[in-house]
Amino acid sequence: MEPNALQSQAVELLGGQVILFCFAFIFYGITVTQTYVYMLNSKEDPLWIKVWVMTISLLETLHSAFSMRLLYYTVVLSFGRLDMVGLVDWSFGAAVFIENMIVAMVDIFFIRRLWILSNHSYILTVTPSILLAGRIGCHTAAGVLALTTGVWADLRANRGPNIAVETANVLSAVIDGMIAISLIYFLSRRQSGQDRTDGIVRWLMGYAVNSGAIMMIVSLTITITYAKVQESLLFVGLVIAVGKIYANSLLGSLNARRFLRDMHTHNTAVGSKSSPIELSRIQASSTQRPIEIYREKTQITDHISSHPVDMSDDSRWELHTTTIDDDDSSHRKEKPLTTA
Repeated sequence: MEPNALQSQAVELLGGQVILFCFAFIFYGITVTQTYVYMLNSKEDPLWIKVWVMTISLLETLHSAFSMRLLYYTVVLSFGRLDMVGLVDWSFGAAVFIENMIVAMVDIFFIRRLWILSNHSYILTVTPSILLAGRIGCHTAAGVLALTTGVWADLRANRGPNIAVETANVLSAVIDGMIAISLIYFLSRRQSGQDRTDGIVRWLMGYAVNSGAIMMIVSLTITITYAKVQESLLFVGLVIAVGKIYANSLLGSLNARRFLRDMHTHNTAVGSKSSPIELSRIQASSTQRPIEIYREKTQITDHISSHPVDMSDDSRWELHTTTIDDDDSSHRKEKPLTTA
């Protein structure tokens, strides 16, 4: 084969895969950073969540090591030999099995969060759990078939692996969609009419939409590229990247709690200040009445006074806030937080 033809075929076969591998390693760097940030701010979390996060991070490190081995095999060991590129290296199977564990742990965590928000609804949690078990089985079967077949072309020509791959990714998309829609529904029910609380709820709803949509798109893209883009190994790069996307979605949701707590504390402190703003200064001899505006409500005094009434210490003011506590034992629905 002429050098130009060989180069063209290599670019078509491996170009997309190598680019996605680079993005996957960038995602791993983000995972390391998010893990570090979580460990700095996780003093109040129960021990099992810390162990859960550290286990995912260690699996991500091992997954990245196998991914590097697969990239080394593809680019270095198979340099100039497209026949070797067409073989399924053992590192791909190892990476797939670890990625399967990462996705399962992330989905289990979000299903548990749904269990808390739904007040222990069996229907809303058992259904995605059953689908997750099916997804794990199909994904594991696809990895085993890939290793036993040993050749990408033969693997794609065999109907059994095709069914396993397509079923696994469709189930992933369905699970992610169910979790995202359910979280949005229960979060929307926790809106209290308070601007500060509703702002936090809307932020959480937006995060659920974005993370769920991204993971659904990636899962469906793997199915399409595996079935339709026969002349490229683009789907291999997507398979390597998907586990890191899942891990970062979980770490992002955990680290966002600190941001939301700080935002709520700041807004509460601003709302509880005891310095009213007088829009007009009127002399004591005037017959007009001064108007004072507070953070939460406007009060019009019924008599002229040189000392405006400070309502910031009124113990009747209440701020309703919604929290998602990942520790089920300390979960609460909506508790009034008195600013007094």
